[in-house]
Amino acid sequence: MPFILKSIQKKRGIRRYIGPKRVILLLGFIAFVFWAWDYYRTGSLSPVMIEQYRDNHPVGAVMLFILIYAVSVIASVPSLPLNLAAGFFWGGVLGGVYATLGVTIGGWVSFAAARWLIGQPLAEKFDNKWACKVQSGFDQGGWKFVAFARINPIIPTGPLNYLLGLTSLSNRGFLWATFVFLLPPSIAVAYIGDTLQTFSTQQSGVSEIVRGILIASAAVTFLVGVRFAFSIFKKRTDK
Repeated sequence: MPFILKSIQKKRGIRRYIGPKRVILLLGFIAFVFWAWDYYRTGSLSPVMIEQYRDNHPVGAVMLFILIYAVSVIASVPSLPLNLAAGFFWGGVLGGVYATLGVTIGGWVSFAAARWLIGQPLAEKFDNKWACKVQSGFDQGGWKFVAFARINPIIPTGPLNYLLGLTSLSNRGFLWATFVFLLPPSIAVAYIGDTLQTFSTQQSGVSEIVRGILIASAAVTFLVGVRFAFSIFKKRTDK
């Protein structure tokens, strides 16, 4: 009897996450992502579009930039050229703000889509003790994880937005932590585009700076990961 009840509950849980409407919307969302990648490959999401548009329509160019950036984030398209272009077009500070707005909007759409289409399976309790400890730490300070991930360029922004949508993180927590902690790196990259007057990642100066930042970021991420794992292991052995 308990086995039958558990099977019924499991089927209901699956239906809650997978229904006809959600399947249709999921397919539509996947089609949108493929459409965005196709546009990216043809150069339609390139900063060149904004360069041609901003002289006659300065306000429209900003709106177009934010829209292109948001679409790029939703589709997980490489967005570094856009961040560089923000500095090239509008300077380090203002360009960084525009880039952060674009990535925050696109990130929230990804976050909300993952939550609505799939749910919050990572917010459910796990049987594994290590998983429970990680989950407990996230529940108590999820914004700290978001802050570390956002300010750390080695962690890809696009896939992370979808992953966070499956957790217990609130919409409000996602939005403010994303904007606040993406603003410094966005301004820094915009300053590179402004200083070197380029939005090409292939330029020697840009590629060297980005490579150095990624190496430093990877080292910091590794050290923090080791420290986090050690702290969980220590708590477990102390008990």
